[in-house]
Amino acid sequence: MNGFNKMLCFGRAVILSDADDITAGNVVEELQTAFITHMKNRSEIEYLWNYYLGRQPILGKEKKVREEINEKIVQNYANAIVSFKVGQLAGKPIQYISSSKDESVSDVITELNDMMRVEGKVTRDRELVEWQMICGTGYRLAFPKRQRADVPFSLYTLDPRNAFVVYANDYTRRPLMAVSYKTLLAPANYSADGHAIGPNVYTIYTDRNIFTVRDGALTGVSVNPLGIIPIIEYPANTARLGAFEIALDLLDSINELDSNRLDSLRQFVESLLVLYNCDLEEGTTAESIREAGMILLKSVGDQNPDVKVISEVLSQNDNETLKKSLIHALNVIVGMPSQGSGNTGDSSNNGAVILRDGWQGAETRAEEFEAMFHEPEMQTLRVVNVICSSQGALEFNPKDIEIKFTRRNYEDILSKSQTLVTMLGQDKIHPRSAFEASSLFVDTEEAYRLGMQWYEQQKREEKERMKNAAELGQAESNPNEDREPDD
Repeated sequence: MNGFNKMLCFGRAVILSDADDITAGNVVEELQTAFITHMKNRSEIEYLWNYYLGRQPILGKEKKVREEINEKIVQNYANAIVSFKVGQLAGKPIQYISSSKDESVSDVITELNDMMRVEGKVTRDRELVEWQMICGTGYRLAFPKRQRADVPFSLYTLDPRNAFVVYANDYTRRPLMAVSYKTLLAPANYSADGHAIGPNVYTIYTDRNIFTVRDGALTGVSVNPLGIIPIIEYPANTARLGAFEIALDLLDSINELDSNRLDSLRQFVESLLVLYNCDLEEGTTAESIREAGMILLKSVGDQNPDVKVISEVLSQNDNETLKKSLIHALNVIVGMPSQGSGNTGDSSNNGAVILRDGWQGAETRAEEFEAMFHEPEMQTLRVVNVICSSQGALEFNPKDIEIKFTRRNYEDILSKSQTLVTMLGQDKIHPRSAFEASSLFVDTEEAYRLGMQWYEQQKREEKERMKNAAELGQAESNPNEDREPDD
């Protein structure tokens, strides 16, 4: 359809290798084999990316009857779905909290959160989640900074069209190598439409080495100073499906329905004339009729001439019912809450609205995403720990860290506050557990740390007040104790 052909997408393929290890002797061969699967994934990612931007199959719609009336309406629900998911999952900072009983760990995690904030992890997370929602997977690179800085590491979100990870073809699915590549942008390497067609330069990371490959030849080998692969894949789900990918047919149907509705409206406005039992004057053409806005008829025999207009219009009520049905199915499939049921004047409580309008389903999808996000994020923390400890900046144990998503923190704030107060009043519940369970704070660890500092300060001040009061009371009860006796 003129460059807008539909593509069948069923998630991204996992790239596997039978090799036990990647070395200088087999890295080029393994790269070439893996690149075949990557190119298939890349074409699908490119299609989904363009779909997200609004370059959708309806723009290639063709009509064989009345070709001049051919409306092409893109209702970009794909963009709306991705924007909602990104805002829900990464609109607030993804925080680290302590899972250790050691109180000193809290200070270390607070410093780690500060480093992540300075490094702009909030933005990097948003970019990563956006790619996950578009094409089902994303890639993050953690690497030491070249120059000494307050934060010794840098975080990058890689374009999944130019990065991939190869896994072992066994039950471990351990990463064997990670690849990032670029296409050289020299002026002589541009196609007529402006796309780069120059050679690719590949950087391949293993836990031991860093290889550089160009033009099918190994051009560089160096030792990986980290001893760990710094590129981590973040699959959105096991099948690596994008958020709207499972509903592409519904999205195309909505576009086609509204485009045809507008075609029907234009065809009604620009209806065809049908002449009955009459002849037109010689030299009369369709163009001249349009310009004059009138027509002169001559009867044929004894029959009366007549002019009628073909003005069939699609039923708008039926079309609207069908569209609502499609949108409802779309929301259910992708886990989007409805935008309102039309009953805005009821007195439903907040919990009922959450269940009725699909917010609970959206929350369930978000929790599924969190479970998939946890493992690669822990791998990122391992890489960051290696970088920080090697430079003496900070040392922590990833097992002491829990990843905390901070969604809807200030909804039902009264209920969450009551939960916090009730749990803090129980002597068998640790205060940190109360802070975490309430989901009241964006940064639970910082809130707990400040709360405990304030609590300790209040205890010290209260102890000081009691001490002063006791001393004052003792002085008042013995007013002559320090007086010298009279002569």
